[in-house]
This record gives sequence, structure tokens and C-alpha cells, in this order.
Amino acid sequence: MNKRLLFFIGLALVPVVALGIIFPDRAFDGVKDTDDSIYISNTGADIVVFVSKDCPHCKDLKEYAKLQEWEIEYHEITEVETQKLFAKLQERALGLNQGVPTTIINQNVIQGYKSHETTGQLMNFLLKRCQDSNEGCQPFNEFLESDIHVEVQSSEGICEDGCEVDLDKYVFDLPILGKVDLTLMSLPALSVLLGFLDGFNPCAMWVLITLLTLLISTKDMKKVWVIGGTFLFVSGAVYYFFIAAWLNAFLLIGYNLWVQKIIGIVAIGGGGFYFYEAFGKNPNECQVTNMSQRQKTIAKMKEVMKISAWPAMIIGVAILAFSVNLIELVCTAGLPAVFTQILAFNDVSIIARYSYMALYILLYMIDDFMIFAIAVYTLHATGLTSKYARFTLVFGGFLMYALGILLIFAPEALTFG
Repeated sequence: MNKRLLFFIGLALVPVVALGIIFPDRAFDGVKDTDDSIYISNTGADIVVFVSKDCPHCKDLKEYAKLQEWEIEYHEITEVETQKLFAKLQERALGLNQGVPTTIINQNVIQGYKSHETTGQLMNFLLKRCQDSNEGCQPFNEFLESDIHVEVQSSEGICEDGCEVDLDKYVFDLPILGKVDLTLMSLPALSVLLGFLDGFNPCAMWVLITLLTLLISTKDMKKVWVIGGTFLFVSGAVYYFFIAAWLNAFLLIGYNLWVQKIIGIVAIGGGGFYFYEAFGKNPNECQVTNMSQRQKTIAKMKEVMKISAWPAMIIGVAILAFSVNLIELVCTAGLPAVFTQILAFNDVSIIARYSYMALYILLYMIDDFMIFAIAVYTLHATGLTSKYARFTLVFGGFLMYALGILLIFAPEALTFG
């Protein structure tokens, strides 16, 4: 492998290793004894508790809950999404201050945990009462969405320190764009941004430019539209199925902290590769294909142009687009992996997931659409300038680096409501 490429990737990984040494609890948060882990039930539970891993009263509550064999839905108060959820709870519970543990059982809100004999017995009573009733226990989400207002039942044993989230750690000061707050982003915005950055890759762009040059030289605009359009359509379809495969692989694996952190490391390495693409060589040159491979590809294009039958010509250019985009996957595997990993651990519908992928592909193809439109309008095929290509690579490198850091140390910042 190129020594300069190894240097850029290694340089990008240095701060990650340093952060892992300084904050080992964040680097491997969640990979610990299951008795101490924080989980959120997928089915919903009759008891919902807001806790903090540093609060001794929360540990007492969890100890009692374990003895009672209760199913509890825990929410770690230091996570961004939990803060939003707690804010909604404060709208329903009058006088609820920022503090843990905060317990919700069938519209009853208890803040604090004094002892097993007091608060524990109260929880036991409230739970048994609603479970034995004809209506059952009201789901927590249903309580939040109602217009009910309840009084808070206060107890001794409240941890008020460390309950605030430092949202500044999710704000990055990026070149050109300035400060970017990732907590204000959404999945559509992330789909647009990552798809746009992923599209600027020289490995398939030179093929499109060469193909358009050959088509324009025939002075047959029908060929330009049909053959060029087929190439673009197949390119987008191949990439769509590729990221769909990534997504389904992550959904099959499920939420796995180790996989998430491995993808984070891949993202950091991808950021280093982007910096290498920007500064280690000409950003408009693809290093995956050598000159002999390019000559073979151009020869295939010329053979396709000689075919007189339209169906055979369309099939030929479709095969060409498929093979070229398989090569491009080698260059751009990092961004789709990061995007689909984020998409997989967000709780959205199947239709929404595939819609976000379609939005990603639309922005991924936007540079190709621009080149095609310019070629049709000016009858001259041209690519992007090296200066613009270098800018997108540098920005992409910083973004990949930021996403990698978040996937390893603060994945909750990438969980969107």
C-alpha cells in the first residue's frame, strides 16, 4: 500500500487512540457486566426510570428491581435523546426538577429513592395496583402524549449533579462551514450531506466523461441521451443495492456496540483516506485502476458505440456501468458503511430507511447529473476542477473523522428523534 496513504490514515487514528486512553469508559461504554448496563426495552415496560450511571441511589433502585424481577425501561440521563424525553415528562409532571432516579408507573412520577422499605415498597404497591386493575398500567409513551398533568411524589435520595448534558461536545468547528451542531441534524440532512460527499469520486467519473466525449463525437443526440442516461441509471441502481446490502447486514446483526465501534474506526480510516486523496495525489485521479485497465475500459466503450442494434447497445452500456461501479465501491466503501450503520440503529420504519437511501443516492449522483447536463448543453464533456474536488475531499475527511469519533465515544449524538 502507498506509504503516504498509510501515513494519513495513521495520523488520523492517533487522536482516537489518545481519546481511548483518556476516556476508556466512553470508548467501551456498555461492554460491561449486564447487571450494570443500561438498556431500553423494545416492547415497553410497566416501569420507566431515568437514571445516571454515577448515581448511588439509582444503583440501589436497580438492585431492588433485580430482586423483584421487574422489567424496567431505563434511560441514561446524560444522553441527548433522554434529555429530550425528560423535557417532555416535565410538561406532564408539575414541579419535576432535573434529578435522578425519576420513576414513572402508570401516571405516577416518583423522584428519588430512599430505601427498599420506603420507595421500593411504594413502587411495588403502585405497580401491583395497576397490574391488578381492569385497565392495566398505562404505557409511558401514551402518558407523554396525553394532556394529563400530575404532581411529583418526592423522596429522599436524589442525585442532582451530573444530570445536565454538555451539548457543546457535539458542536464541531469545521473549515468553511463554521460551527456545525450535530444534535440539530436529522436523518434527511445526514442523507443529503453524506450522499453529496460520497458522489465526488474520480474512479467512475472519468468513465462518464470519456463515454460522453465518445457519444458527443458521434453527433447523435439520441445516443447521448439514451446511452448516457442508461449509464447514469444503472450506476445509481448498483450503488443503491450496494448500500441496501450494507443496511440489511447491520439490521441482521442488530445493535452491537463492537460493530458500531469497528465502523467508527473504519470512518476514521476513511477520513485519513480522504485527506490522502486531497493532498497525497491529484484529487481527480483514481488510483484503483491503472493505465492498462483504463485502456481496456475505453476499448469496451468503443465496441459498444459500434453496435447498431439499440437493445444490444443499451445492454452493453448497462454491463459497462455495472462493472465500473464495482470498481468504485473499493474507493467509497467507508461513507456507505457509516451511513447505513447510523440508519440501522435509528428507530425508523422500513419505508423511511429506503427513502433515506434513495435521497442519499440522489445526492450521490448529483455531480454526474451536472456533468451530463453540461455535456448535453455545451456538447463538451468536462469534469470538476481539482480545487473544487480537493475542497470536497477535505470537508469529507473532517466529517468522516467527526462521525467516527461519535460512533466510538458518543453514538447517542447520532440517534435522531
